[in-house]
Amino acid sequence: MIRNDCSEIVKKEFDFGWKAGRSGHVANLLALEHQKGDILDVGCGTCQLYNFLIQREWTGQYTGIDGQRYEDYPYPPGIKLLVNDATKVTFPKTDTVVLYWVLEHVKDPCALLSKSIESCQENVLLCVPKRNEALWELGVVEYHQLDKTHQHCGFAKEEVSTIVRSSGGKIQSYKELTEKTATLGVSLWNSEMAKRVVFFLSRIFSSKIFYENIWCEVIKE
Repeated sequence: MIRNDCSEIVKKEFDFGWKAGRSGHVANLLALEHQKGDILDVGCGTCQLYNFLIQREWTGQYTGIDGQRYEDYPYPPGIKLLVNDATKVTFPKTDTVVLYWVLEHVKDPCALLSKSIESCQENVLLCVPKRNEALWELGVVEYHQLDKTHQHCGFAKEEVSTIVRSSGGKIQSYKELTEKTATLGVSLWNSEMAKRVVFFLSRIFSSKIFYENIWCEVIKE
């Protein structure tokens, strides 16, 4: 008998570990450095940013917004969690809004950033995956290309600048985070053919450095 419906055979849900450790260490340090008091963390996951901050003696009030509560993960005590669609819920007023790896998940990044700028008293801290098309042309896949929940395959610097400006904001600080090269993961490759490919790529990209993420501090225009 031939089975016509194979929808239940192939795994659909994947956990890349972001729920338990969503934010990168450098981005978290920048959040600690640039926060202005109370924080609204949009797309907070399991609120690991809060854990990072209080371990470094941050004393502000933390509110997290996420589309769902993840029952298999522990949430830290002392937080206020709003389980709702960030594109639809009204944001409470706060000092700093954190948008770490969120804009790539929404169809209209300008609308969400504009709402964040309106709700903050001081600034918005923004981090998105950077799109490196030069790597793609040689078949190097970036992690954010693998996430089927993304509406956008990363952002270019010019696109981030346009989104910020179109949302009524101005970039106060800008950084590109996490260096990477085309030879990332070479130590895991054992085949002779893979080593030859890596050598070829290293020759091409010997003078080029790529970055995984774009981070910026945004203030009201």
